[in-house]
Amino acid sequence: MSPIKELEKFLGECKSARVKKMLEGHINELKEEEKKEAEKAKEAEKKVEKAKAEKAKPERTAKPGELVVDGMGNGMMDDMAEYVDNSKIQFGLVKIPIGSGTFTRNKMINVVWAGEECPPLKRAKAMQKAGEVAKLFGATHATYNISQKSECNLDAAVKELKSVFVTDSGNFSTAQLRAEMEKRIKEAQPASPSGARKTAKDLGIKEDTVLLELRKSLGKFNWCLLEPSPDPLKMFNAGSKSIEEMHEYLEEDKVLFGLLRLGFGSGAYRRTKWICVTFVGEKVGPIARGKQVQCRGAMESALKPFSISIEVHGKEEATIEAIIDKVQGCFVKDDFDKSDINLVDAFKEALAEEIEENAAFFGDEEPTFDDNSLSVIKRIKDDGDLMWGLFSYA
Repeated sequence: MSPIKELEKFLGECKSARVKKMLEGHINELKEEEKKEAEKAKEAEKKVEKAKAEKAKPERTAKPGELVVDGMGNGMMDDMAEYVDNSKIQFGLVKIPIGSGTFTRNKMINVVWAGEECPPLKRAKAMQKAGEVAKLFGATHATYNISQKSECNLDAAVKELKSVFVTDSGNFSTAQLRAEMEKRIKEAQPASPSGARKTAKDLGIKEDTVLLELRKSLGKFNWCLLEPSPDPLKMFNAGSKSIEEMHEYLEEDKVLFGLLRLGFGSGAYRRTKWICVTFVGEKVGPIARGKQVQCRGAMESALKPFSISIEVHGKEEATIEAIIDKVQGCFVKDDFDKSDINLVDAFKEALAEEIEENAAFFGDEEPTFDDNSLSVIKRIKDDGDLMWGLFSYA
C-alpha cells in the first residue's frame, strides 16, 4: 500500500479534528510530491535517450605522444598494481609520508614500470621519454624500477630503497610505516559520500516540518529521533543521511523513539518503507527503562502510519545490516523478490539518490578535479588528496 493510501485509510479512522487537518496537509503534500516525481521520471527518460545518443558519438582520443593518466588514488602504492599494464612502459609518482607530527616527511618516488610484453620498439621510444617525465615529476627522492606486479607495493619498495626511508631519528620499521599510512588514509576518508551535513537542530527546523519531509519519498530528512513524549512530540534530532548518521546521535543512557525512512533501489525501481524505531540504550536502568517504554504505544500512535515497528537494543544493533535484517519482514511480493536482490546494496543505491536530490538544500559542494596528467601530479606533490598516479604515453 502506498503512503498516500495508508494516510487516507488512517484519516478515515481518525476522530481527532486536529490530527485530521494535519493528515490532510500531509496527503496534499505527498500528492504534489508524486506529481513532481512523475515529471522527474520523464526527465530521466529523456536523459537516458540523450546519453545513448552521446555514447554513439566518437570519444576524444589522446594525441600521439601525449602523457595520459592510467590511474590515480589516495591509498597506498599497493593499489597502483591494479593499473600497471604488462604491454606498456608506465611512469608512476608515489608519495610516502614517514614520521609523525612536525617530523612528518613526504618521500617522492619515481616508479618506472617496464611491462615484460612491451614490444622492443615501443619500449625504446617510451624509455626515451623517461627524462621528460622526471622533469614533470620534479624533485624525487629515488627511482624505483620494476617489471613484476609483486614489486608494486609498499613493502617491496621500502626493502629496495631502505636508505631513503630512514627517519630523522634513525629508527625505522616497515610495519610501523604501513600502520601509520593506513591510519592517515582512514582519517582522510570522508564520513559519507557527500561529507558531513547539518542536522535539523543545527538548522533550527522543528518536528512538524521534519516529519512532513520524512513522509516524502525523497524528502530532505530520512530519520528523526524523539524523546519519550507523545503529546507534544519533542524532537531529539533528525538528519538526512540515514542509519549511519542516526547511529552517531544515539546515546546509551537514553530511551528514544524514532521514524526512519528506508529506500531500496532508485528511480522507477525504488521502494520506500517507513520504520518506527524504539531505541533502548545499554546503560538505561530497569526502572527508567520500564517507565519510558510504557509510552511506546502512544508514541507509535503519534508516528503512524509506518511499515513496521522494531526495537533496537544498544548502538551495536543500530547498524545498516542489523536494521535491514529486522525490517525484511515488511517486504511483500509487490516490492521485489528478495532472493534476487541484495537489500544492503539496494539501500545504499537509494540513499545516494536521496543525497543527490537534496544536495542543494544542504549546501553540498562536490569537489571537481581535472584528471589530466599535470593536474594529477600537482595533487600528489602539493599536499593534495592523491598519494599516487600512474602515467604512460599514447
